[in-house]
Amino acid sequence: MIKAYVNYPNPHITAHQELSCGDIQKMRKADQRYIIINMSTISGEIRKFSNKEYVFAAHPGANDMWLEIDFENLNFERALLDYIHILIGKYYSPFVDITIEKHRCFYRR
Repeated sequence: MIKAYVNYPNPHITAHQELSCGDIQKMRKADQRYIIINMSTISGEIRKFSNKEYVFAAHPGANDMWLEIDFENLNFERALLDYIHILIGKYYSPFVDITIEKHRCFYRR
């Protein structure tokens, strides 16, 4: 499983593999968007990203989100995060030229 933090006002995406990483807890806030993508939700969530149903804007409630991607296959999870990055970039140009950052916890295990 990976968790990824998506921030719009300061465009970046940070992927975390170690779920006990302290930075995950630091970035969580009340009422934050938290999207779970797994076998049961993948088609609906990809459709939402494709149709711009997840809006990003520079105000609370729309300026960031957490993604939890769980398929028990790190390669697939990373590829899916890359695809979501492309979908977000179709509507929000600040995301186009960024590189997904792999947090320092990413390769522990």
